[in-house]
Amino acid sequence: MIAQPEIPTGPAVDAVRTEQSTSAPSGRIFWTFIGTFVLTTLLGSVAMLALQPVSGIDPAALSLVQFAPALGALTTWLVGRTVLGPLFPAPVSTRQVRDNLGYIVAACLLLGLLIAGATALAGPDLVGPVAVGGVPFVAFVVVQFIGATGEEIGWRGFLQPLLETRMRRFAAIAVTGAVWALWHVQAYGAGPVVAVSFFVSAMAFATLLGALGTGSCWQRVLVAAVGHWLINVGIYLTAGDATRDQPQIVITALGAVFVAAATLAVRSLRAR
Repeated sequence: MIAQPEIPTGPAVDAVRTEQSTSAPSGRIFWTFIGTFVLTTLLGSVAMLALQPVSGIDPAALSLVQFAPALGALTTWLVGRTVLGPLFPAPVSTRQVRDNLGYIVAACLLLGLLIAGATALAGPDLVGPVAVGGVPFVAFVVVQFIGATGEEIGWRGFLQPLLETRMRRFAAIAVTGAVWALWHVQAYGAGPVVAVSFFVSAMAFATLLGALGTGSCWQRVLVAAVGHWLINVGIYLTAGDATRDQPQIVITALGAVFVAAATLAVRSLRAR
């Protein structure tokens, strides 16, 4: 007769089981929190858009709606931190973060050079480092980093790592990118060429930022915010406020796809 294995019991085992159950919420609870993040981000966006004219800040210099994803993440975290906390990934080494930053900076520099060169060949003059919305260019660069960080706290620091617990990493990157792209609703009223070009460029940027962001929430935010910031500043240096005009938006989309694919291919080859 084969003896049945003894099933361990006791307070310690019960504590482990409790921890496992709290770190793996049901599908309904998980997607409720995801929906809460999306809804609060949308409501925060409406509030920030209403606050923009009252603030006296020119949206060309700093768009307050960039802080809506951070507000959505903070609200959702405060409501569900006991459930969501165990789902967030552990930090990686400082060296890996440094490597990721190196890749993102190199990618953004390449993107800026490609866009500037293609724009010059297409005919439009390059704008260069000029004042934006009455704000000196140096100040513009600083506030753009603040705005980019506000966005990335929500997208790559909160939404993507949560989705990675329920789907493959690149699926999580794609879903996060699609939500991020569609959140920019103002980009879809200028005709199909602009709409498609913007969506393609946003998905390419989301792939780049999402794939290079690893580790804890704040490590991901750091890498994604630096990349987002450099992309915004680089595109402005080329086109100024006309970033969604043609042919600029088409050039940006093509450049974004090429740079994202090339950077991730080089990273993959070097990792072998």
